[in-house]
Amino acid sequence: MNGRLEAEAIRDPAAYDAVLFDFDGTLVDTMPLHFEAYRRTFDELGLELTHEDFFRNIGGTALETIPKFLRGRSTTWTVVEIHERKKRALAEILEDCPLSPLPISRLLPLLHGRVPMAVATSGARPGVSRMIARLGWERFFGAVVSAEDVRHGKPAPDLFAEAARRLGVDPRRCLVFEDTDDGAAAGRAAGATVVDVRAMAAPAAHQQLR
Repeated sequence: MNGRLEAEAIRDPAAYDAVLFDFDGTLVDTMPLHFEAYRRTFDELGLELTHEDFFRNIGGTALETIPKFLRGRSTTWTVVEIHERKKRALAEILEDCPLSPLPISRLLPLLHGRVPMAVATSGARPGVSRMIARLGWERFFGAVVSAEDVRHGKPAPDLFAEAARRLGVDPRRCLVFEDTDDGAAAGRAAGATVVDVRAMAAPAAHQQLR
C-alpha cells in the first residue's frame, strides 16, 4: 500500500464496510510474551529458540510456525504437544504480566458503533479471548477469528476472508491493520486494503529486527 492511500485509510477507517485487526503486535504488544512462552517450552526440550528464529518466522498458525522454529532439529514431542505446552506456559505468564495496548488500539472506542470490527489472528483462541476479556474489549468486536477456525494461516487469506464472512461484508471492502509481512500478504490476498502498523509505531520487538 502506498503512503498516500495508507494515510487516507487511517484518516477515515469508517469509510470501509469493516475494519479487521490482527491482535498480537498490532493491538497489544504481546509478541515478547509469546516468545517467552515458546522459549520456556523449547528450554524444556533442551533446545534454544532465539529472538531471530522467533520473529523471522512468526505470522502463521502455531502448527505452521513451530516446524520453522525447530529448523529440522529432532524432538520427542510432536508439534501439537509443543503447542499445547506453549499455551500452558503463556497462560502462566498472563497470570502476572500486565498487558500493553499499542497505539492502533485507540481506534477501537472511536470506531465502535460506526463500523463493524473483528479480530483475525493466527493465535490460539484461549489466549486471545482471555486477553480481550482482560482489556474489556469484548464489546468492540463482532467476530474473533483464530487459528482454530481456518485451514491455512497467514499469508493465506483465510483468516481475513472468514472474519469478513462472519461480519457479512465483502473482504474487498475491508480495512486491515497488520504488523507482519505474512499478515500484510494475507490481507492483500483477501482483497482488503492493508495498513502496516510497523510504519507507524512499532513495538520494540519488531524494531530490533528491522
